[in-house]
Amino acid sequence: MSTVTTIERFILDQQPEYARGELTNLLYDIALAAKIIAHKTNRAGLIDILGEVGQVNVQGESQQKLDIYAHNIMRQLCDHTGRLCLMVSEEVEDVIPIPDRYSKGSYVLVFDPLDGSSNIDVNVSIGTIFGVYHCVEHERRGRVEDALQPARDLVAAGYVLYGASTMLVYSTGDGVHGFTLNPEYGEFLLSHPHLRLPEPPAYYSVNASYYSHWSPGVQHFVDWLEGKDADSPNVSARYIGSLVADFHRNLLRGGIFCYPGRKGARAASCGCSMRPGRWPT
Repeated sequence: MSTVTTIERFILDQQPEYARGELTNLLYDIALAAKIIAHKTNRAGLIDILGEVGQVNVQGESQQKLDIYAHNIMRQLCDHTGRLCLMVSEEVEDVIPIPDRYSKGSYVLVFDPLDGSSNIDVNVSIGTIFGVYHCVEHERRGRVEDALQPARDLVAAGYVLYGASTMLVYSTGDGVHGFTLNPEYGEFLLSHPHLRLPEPPAYYSVNASYYSHWSPGVQHFVDWLEGKDADSPNVSARYIGSLVADFHRNLLRGGIFCYPGRKGARAASCGCSMRPGRWPT
């Protein structure tokens, strides 16, 4: 019989001694929230929580009932534990302070409770995205500055994919590891240890309908991916419209996900398994 490793056991074994407190337990909290959200998303059509609620989030997107539910689950499970000093959610414009009646911890949780929510009503994969920072100054923890740190300062980051199965993928800086929820046991089990982007890449994922709004450099790059140059990689286009679903597929199969900014807007963001030497010049 193969060894079965639960996410709790894995996190405890992998964390360095100094992090086996607030951070370890915070990751447990996120895993529990994922189980609850997964339970609801799998039954969304049966319990009348599908559809829009008539509000718009900070990104200008229509909020779905499940968005609000997932946001509330994340907030309610994490605001009273003494592990966090601040939270930030895509669903609300302002930062979420820890209520005064609870103690403050040293960490900041930033999250999108339900990425790809436009896919909810058509039963396409959605997900939760999260990142964890350590506060900048312990004595002044809980300020907005604690959440405005660069990505390189993340102490943990990951996502949960609610698809044919529910998977939680995360890293604390020592490899990327994936866990699949066993609904029979109600537990995340280690299924994809030490994930690495495979070579050669198989797919690229980008919303090409915005092509005319991209800078010439981005257009050239996407043209290259599409095979319009002689040295283009042999990759196929796949785009779901949910970052978690698109990135997860490319993480397992190899490729690139990108969400280019429009001309004059912020720089593009991407994740890929193509070595820089293979990119067009």
